[in-house]
Amino acid sequence: MSCCSDVMKSIEASSCCTPQDTAEHAAKAMKHSGCGCAPVVENMENLKLVGVVTERDICHSVAAEDVKASDVSVEKIMRPASSCCGTDDSLEDTARKLNEHKTTSLPVIDRAGSCCGTVSSHHILENSQEQVNKATMT
Repeated sequence: MSCCSDVMKSIEASSCCTPQDTAEHAAKAMKHSGCGCAPVVENMENLKLVGVVTERDICHSVAAEDVKASDVSVEKIMRPASSCCGTDDSLEDTARKLNEHKTTSLPVIDRAGSCCGTVSSHHILENSQEQVNKATMT
């Protein structure tokens, strides 16, 4: 059975933000990575995950409140670090977490708690389609 590390997209520090960054910075990090979430890390050197900001968070806490994104700190809108997946999580558990947190993307952490990637519902669906294709070819 496939696990999260099989389908995740590796992350670069430029796709992350810190609690002191602004919602604008988080949105730009998401745009840069093409992902629907920006992992919030302690610092850009060790990428230790402390939370996550999703498109939904920015939509609800910034856009819907008609607040300027550059005036809102990530710390005020981020979700806790528990809103993530581990590299060894099954795809079933990963899909459940995405649904539970009402988001399409979440950060992935390694055993040390550092952010190593992101996973999305799109990644899981692509993997499922590949599995169906393999099964029908045999």
